Order: sequence, then structure tokens, then C-alpha cells
Amino acid sequence: MRIRRVLVGILGLALGLGIGAASFALAPALDGRWQTVDPVRGATIVDRVTRNERTPLLFVPDSVTRDPATAATLVVVLPGLGGIGRDLAQEFVAAAEADRWLLLAPSPDYDPKDANESLQAADLRVDNLIVALVDQVMERPPLHVPPAIDIIGLSRGAQSAHRSALRHPDRVGALASFAAGTYTMPTSLQPYPLGIGNFDVWNHPHPFDAAALQHVRVLVGVGTADANPADVVRAWDSVGGTIRLERASRFAEALQQLKVPSRFQTYPGVGHAFTPAMRADTIAWFLDD
Repeated sequence: MRIRRVLVGILGLALGLGIGAASFALAPALDGRWQTVDPVRGATIVDRVTRNERTPLLFVPDSVTRDPATAATLVVVLPGLGGIGRDLAQEFVAAAEADRWLLLAPSPDYDPKDANESLQAADLRVDNLIVALVDQVMERPPLHVPPAIDIIGLSRGAQSAHRSALRHPDRVGALASFAAGTYTMPTSLQPYPLGIGNFDVWNHPHPFDAAALQHVRVLVGVGTADANPADVVRAWDSVGGTIRLERASRFAEALQQLKVPSRFQTYPGVGHAFTPAMRADTIAWFLDD
């Protein structure tokens, strides 16, 4: 009898731990504030539990759900290569609740899909995806979203983020770009994506609009220890320098030359990572309009 009670106790503990672990694992999917961009799919708990982790998500804070008629800012969050958009967007959940931000978190496939897709074509494909997702959110009732969006990008996501701002300066209010490996230099006439040479070919076919870019507020950030030449491709050396730190500095200088309201911020001792200081600076930058 005593052995039976012990076994029952062990079984109960195991079941309790198993249920607890399952609940912990399912907790992110059960948070109804994280919705698929498509309002039809992902509407139920089953949909949320079974959706792919790379499915584009929209965080709709309770502050917006309670009062959808009041304007909410759409903030696009672009993770690094292979990253999951929600992981980076999660850093801004508290700000989203406090300041009525809708967090759009895609997980793009940045690299060319095959040998037939060039780097430029892949870059344009990702931008088209971002625009399509933004448009879906803009048209989603009962949300009231002003036309100017904000964009956060980290690493490879920062590359797409700043190029989206170069392509759509009329649609972007503020940009926070951290630790990009490459930048399209807006003061260089080298072929895109090194500079803005032939920019219209990869922009449907609109030319680069330096005057419109002056209405975008840009924060460029990088860690001072993000300085390994082996971490970046060599094609950008002549236009941007040999390391992320130097390339970020040169991009910030180019923005200043074009009279774009911008700030260059370094983070002492930080390598290739996203830090709480970067998050704080992003929130302050987006709110300081």
C-alpha cells in the first residue's frame, strides 16, 4: 500500500510537471494579442497553436483593442538573418501597450531563393512583402492606423529596414537601424545596392528621392565591439568600410550630408547583439516627434 501511494505521488508529480511544461510552451501561442496578419486565419486558439513560427504576426495591444477608433502607430520589426520577428518584437510589447503601437513582425527569407534570384531581386522581394503586409494592416477594420509607419531593423533586418526607408520615404516616419552588415549609401552613385546607381530599376521604377528622405527620422546604432571584418561581405568595403562599426558611421555621415534628421549612436563594448539600451533608444527616438 505504501509503495502504491509513492507511485501514485510520483505519477501525479510527473503529470503536474508535464502539464506545467506544456502550458509554458503554449503560453506564447495562447496570447491573443499576437494575431496572424490575415484576420481570417489564426482567429482561433487551434489556429494560433498550429501556425508556423515564421508566420507574419501582428501584436495588437489591449490599449488599442479597448479603443480601436483612436489612432495607433504601426511599427514594423525586422529580425536578423534566420531570426523570428516575434522574438525581436517581444522587446517592445510594454512600449506597444503604453504608447498604442501595433507591432508587425514578419520573419522574411532575406537570401536569394535559388541561383536564378539575384541579391537585388531578393531585396526587392522582401520589400514587396513588407509593403503588402503593411497594406493589409492599414486596411484591417476597426483599426485606425495613420499612413506613416516606423521601422526597427536588426542586422540583416536593418539592411531591409533602411532600404525600405530609401524606397518609401513618404510612408516612413522613423527608422531605427542596428548593426547592419551593409548599407545602400545614399550619397554614392555606385550600382544598387552599394549606392543609388540604377536605383529606379529596383524600385518599380521610381528614382531615389533625397528630398522626401529628409522627412524620415533615422537612428543608426552599432556596438563598438561589432568590428570583425570577417562578419561582413567584402563588396561594400570601398563604399562603406570594412566593419559594421565603420559602415554604420559612414551611413550616418551620408544622412547628415543629405540633411536627414538622424543620430548615430554607439554602444561601448557591445558586439553583434540587441541590448536594452538599444531598445530604450528606439522607444525614445520613435516618441520624440
